[in-house]
Amino acid sequence: MQQRLKVVIVGAGIGGLACAIACRQQNLDVIVLERSTEILPVGAGIQLPPNATRVMRHLGLEAALQSAGAVTLEGHNLRSYDSGNPVRRRPLGQAALDLYGSAWMVIHRADYQRMLLDAAVQHGAQLCTGCEITKVKSFADCSVQLKDGRVFEADVIVGADGLWSVMRNEVLGRVSTPKETGDLAYRGTFRAEQLRDCRDDRVQEVLNAADLQVWMGPGKHVVFYPVRNKEEFNLVLIQPDDLPEGTRTELGSLEEMRRAFEGWDSA
Repeated sequence: MQQRLKVVIVGAGIGGLACAIACRQQNLDVIVLERSTEILPVGAGIQLPPNATRVMRHLGLEAALQSAGAVTLEGHNLRSYDSGNPVRRRPLGQAALDLYGSAWMVIHRADYQRMLLDAAVQHGAQLCTGCEITKVKSFADCSVQLKDGRVFEADVIVGADGLWSVMRNEVLGRVSTPKETGDLAYRGTFRAEQLRDCRDDRVQEVLNAADLQVWMGPGKHVVFYPVRNKEEFNLVLIQPDDLPEGTRTELGSLEEMRRAFEGWDSA
């Protein structure tokens, strides 16, 4: 009998887990090596545009997305920063299905990763945590070696180890460090009850809508949308990254956030 292809995937993030599911659906042997000792619920909201939800449908995970609290967006609403008034609303919902063939959804990243992790394990992928890679052989006799001395041999090695990727350095043959984008983002999630306590009709309006809300301002903008079945809402404040080096402490960031968006009214 022909031996099944063995795939080692480095990284148990969204990309690595989706790859693991796809490989297991083709009956390949899959092991996922994750550097962290446990998969923690980290992050905030994440958008799943139609190209992403189409992949989830292909993997048979549309129902799992819904169960994980994903919200289907009904519109993309651009607003002015100084008045809060809509500038343009782009319909999504059925319009996205008609145009792109798949929905535009939003979900909490932790819920998304957990859903993919559960699906990967249910499909038979093996997960190994606490795996720090020190050496990769990516040509003849492919293998990865861990800091603790363990070696995992494979027919195919997939690099999905994120921003500080060891695999990227291996593929390029040199050290490749991440590059600054020039943007600084402050992120957070809020319970719907917290926001309703504002007792503001304009706040209630955006809570009732299943929309992606964007307030556009000079040099900065705000993104807001529901997650977890609209029980929580994701907020992202984006401004130019002009902080002096060494000032990005947690307390400093909160104060900087207040100063960065000073002058924007309650709209």
